Formats: sequence, structure tokens, C-alpha cells
Amino acid sequence: MQQNDFLSRVCPVCGSKTLQSPAIHSEVRAESLGFEALVRHWNGFFKEKIFFTYARCGGCGLLYAPVFFNEQQLESLYGQMPPNMSDVPIDALRRTQYGYFTELKAVSELKGGFIEVGPDVGLFTENCVREGRFDQYWLFEPNRDVLPALSQVVSGRQFHVIHDMFGFANVPDSAASVAVMIQVLDHLLDPVSTLAELRRKLAPGAHLLLVTHDEASLLRRITGWRWPAFCLQHPQVYNPKTLQALLEAAGYKVLRQTKTVNYFQADFLLKHLLWAFGIKVRTVPDLGHLTPGLKLGNLLTIATPTVDEK
Repeated sequence: MQQNDFLSRVCPVCGSKTLQSPAIHSEVRAESLGFEALVRHWNGFFKEKIFFTYARCGGCGLLYAPVFFNEQQLESLYGQMPPNMSDVPIDALRRTQYGYFTELKAVSELKGGFIEVGPDVGLFTENCVREGRFDQYWLFEPNRDVLPALSQVVSGRQFHVIHDMFGFANVPDSAASVAVMIQVLDHLLDPVSTLAELRRKLAPGAHLLLVTHDEASLLRRITGWRWPAFCLQHPQVYNPKTLQALLEAAGYKVLRQTKTVNYFQADFLLKHLLWAFGIKVRTVPDLGHLTPGLKLGNLLTIATPTVDEK
């Protein structure tokens, strides 16, 4: 496979090749450019918006990119990616992550084994360490730069940091009572296989917590193709129905879906929204340390493995 050969895809949930119209695309379509030309568009929010064209599956309704980066290209791109959301103040991130954690705490006893895919510096994990009684942590984080911070979060606990993002073979079958994937599922080329493999590591009655973007949200409808989640990192985006279809295909039952509250510093949020509406300002007024909590298009889902029929 050549470096400039993009991947042609069928629907990653149901396998259908049928597409509905109209498609959603940026002014310059990513598939019209070569790989090297797209590298400089990979990181950062505030730049020309370019992404692979999204189309809706005629089978299950998933909004996905029929043409996307291949695995070799993605490995190269993610290898030079900075820590997640590094432009957002840490206090705002902590408040957002704790909101996710309260949803988990409402349904889980917070004990047994814990898996998190993509914990970054451990802002969600630290809540589990502080308030939970987990006896073992498996943390799948490919970014080695965050290892010191992540290890400090689970210091004194039984833990494993695995740099293969999906090296689930490192976890015994049925060992975990909780698995967490925050803003990970939108990035996967084959989400059904990934979730099915993860399911084997979960005990009966375990809980899977997912946070994803919601392409059925009001913000997405208002901003159209400029919606921030339409980007080079996302081969597909979900709504409540398509996420439920994905989870059922992978062997899970959805227990709860809810919109999340996310916290952003006001000046960062203002600049982000202006860019989403096509107003490409470089600076905005200093709004101090005001950090509002808003429901801006993220979806939290809690699911459990289905019981195999014998």
C-alpha cells in the first residue's frame, strides 16, 4: 500500500455499501489532496477546515467517511499528536471529567478491575482512584509522553500502562467490572471488532462508559459542515440511534444515554464557536476565568455486555 493510497470503506457498523445523499463535505475535500498535504491540517482547531467527505449509510444510518486514511497513515499521524485538549485549562477538563464520573458512580460499585482506553494524563482515572475501590487498573495509552503523569495518578495501586492502544490481550478474560472510552470511539476504523474484543475482558454485569460526539445535536444542526467534530481524526460520528446499533452489533445492551455538560473557559469557547460559524478571528476579548458548563453536542452512553444464550 502506498502512503497516498487512502482506504475505501463500507459501513463499519452494518457492512452496507449503500449511501444516502446528500454528503457532508468541506470546501476543500480531504480525499482530493494527497497524504503529505493533509499532515499540516491534522493537529489544532484554528485552521482551514478540511475533512474527508461524510455520507450516511443506507442500512443503519451511520454517518461515516467512505474514503479515509489507511492504518499506516493513521499510525504516522497519531505518533506526532500532542496530549488531548492541551489548549483547555486543566480545571475545566477536571470538572468535565468528574461529570462523566458521576454518571458511572450512579450505576457501578466502583470495584473489581478497571480498563480505560485513551486516559491521556488520567483526569478520569483519578476520580476512580480517589472514590473507587478498584483492585487493578489497565490503562491503554499510546502517548509515552504522558506516562509520568498517568503513573503518578495510580501510584500505590496495582496498574498496567499499555502503549498498544488496543492490546486487550494483556487483560485476562472477564477481569474488569468497568471499561471507559472517552472520545475514542469516533476515531476507530473498526469499532465493532474493537468493542467485541473488549467485551471478552468484561465480567458479567460490567459497565462500559462511552463519551462520543453527537451528530444529531443542536450545535451540529446550527453549524452545518463547520461542526468541530467533522475533522480529519474522525472516520465516523454517531447519534444515539447509530451508537445503539453499533453496541448491539458488538454484543452490548444500552442502559442509559444522556447529553453531557462540558466546561470551557469562555474566551476559548467564544473563539471556537466563531470559527465554527466561519468567522476566523485570531484573538477574542479576555473574558477572565469564566468557565461555563454547557451541553454542546457530546453524548454519554452506558452499556453492559449482553448475556450469551446457551
